[in-house]
Amino acid sequence: MNQKVEKYINTISEAKWWKEKLFWIPTDIIWFWEFGKNLALALEPLVTTKEICFFDLDIQEDDVFHFWWFKDMFKKTELMIFTKELPEIYFDDLSELNPNVTIIIDSNFKKNIKKFRDNWFSNNIIII
Repeated sequence: MNQKVEKYINTISEAKWWKEKLFWIPTDIIWFWEFGKNLALALEPLVTTKEICFFDLDIQEDDVFHFWWFKDMFKKTELMIFTKELPEIYFDDLSELNPNVTIIIDSNFKKNIKKFRDNWFSNNIIII
């Protein structure tokens, strides 16, 4: 497993009370390019394939994991992992987002981090 994927897995494990507690947690990966796919494959034994969704406008089909629209993820997601910064339009209404979600986000995604903080999700964010 490459170092970046391993760093995310370790961060997620600690945030969600260790690997044993990850099983069956609705997990959403935002953007599914190579890193997102590798992260999903590393999470699969911990979370299960059934619970991993991804959102990527460029890739909407995958042999293993299933595509889900960003807004449709909001109610069920417990773990939302950003591998790309999204345009602000995606965050126009966060009222449906699970208030207990854990958001794993790259420190470079400043606009998305600000949007979550401005909408009362400061305690939900783990910045990598």
